Amino acid sequence: MDQLDLNLIGEIAIMKYDENEILIIAHKGASSIAPPNTLKSFQKAIDLKADYIECDLHQSKDSEIVINHDAYVIDNTGKKNFIKEMELKEIRAIDVGEGENIPTLKELIGIAKENINLLCDVKAQYFSKALVELLSQENLVRTSIISSFIFNELLEVQKLESNLKLGLLISSEILSPKILKKYSQKAIDNNFYAVHPYFKSITKDFVKYIHEHNMLVNVWTVNEESDMKEVLKMGVDGIISDDIQLVKKVLNQS
Repeated sequence: MDQLDLNLIGEIAIMKYDENEILIIAHKGASSIAPPNTLKSFQKAIDLKADYIECDLHQSKDSEIVINHDAYVIDNTGKKNFIKEMELKEIRAIDVGEGENIPTLKELIGIAKENINLLCDVKAQYFSKALVELLSQENLVRTSIISSFIFNELLEVQKLESNLKLGLLISSEILSPKILKKYSQKAIDNNFYAVHPYFKSITKDFVKYIHEHNMLVNVWTVNEESDMKEVLKMGVDGIISDDIQLVKKVLNQS
């Protein structure tokens, strides 16, 4: 067996085998029990055996892919600083809680590889090439999902690496079932892997419609037990949540 075959086996080993299983996606890691988007939070998500870590990506001034929800960080003086205007050493100097720093995607890969899959939420433009190159170098193309509200960035990723799974994030402002279907058509027309709508936006009919087009529905961000039970009744494929333990509890009751 050659190295390519061994690598493929390694990728498949941490993927779901049963299409009917619900994906548990750790929003910013296990962010209900650790500072969000930190290595501590990501490690706890691994320990809790989530299926995916969702992480928010930006690029620093010196071209490092870093993990932070917002386009800016707040330094120790309370000043807002935009990540794209900061070098990594400046970003790393900021304490984001419990002594944790803002990590790089490389650091996350260091603890996640062969332990958990990645759902990378691209929050900014113009670093898709660097992202695709890193995932390719780390042999993580087949086990990763790239998600974004920025449709053109997803198209750019698709152009660079057609084997990456793409998920179109859909704004919580889109609540009309008719508009939700219309917006999702962009993902359908471009053969995306999934749509990621706000959980309060969906209906059972919408989930059925997406499934008819051979795509998954992974909903964000579901943190209440009653809401988890409701979206499961609608037939969603994945739950993005801050509270991995609660998702597991609800699934065990189902």
